[in-house]
Amino acid sequence: WVREAPVDMVIAAVFERTTRIYGERGRLRYVPMEVGHAGQNIYLMATALGLGTVAIGAFIDDKVAEIVVENRHEVPVYIMPVGKPAEVFKVVFEDIENYIMMHRRGVA
Repeated sequence: WVREAPVDMVIAAVFERTTRIYGERGRLRYVPMEVGHAGQNIYLMATALGLGTVAIGAFIDDKVAEIVVENRHEVPVYIMPVGKPAEVFKVVFEDIENYIMMHRRGVA
């Protein structure tokens, strides 16, 4: 539903900026961590506004960069379509608790 979403947010990274300071550790650890934090904030804000989103990391990097990136050093990492969800899911605390307990015991 990326194509039909009213908004597609693309989170891009400039890996050289991070690797210059932190080396390869920055590329492997810090950039993905920061992208995850940004994505989490988008999830939280979308939910607060009654919208839906999903993080998509499987795309053709060059094609996405060609469309949305102005600086050749920026690399798209996530696409997050945002829009009104087709279905509204209600999360019940007991369902989460049961899921955690079931997997903690190694049942699943």
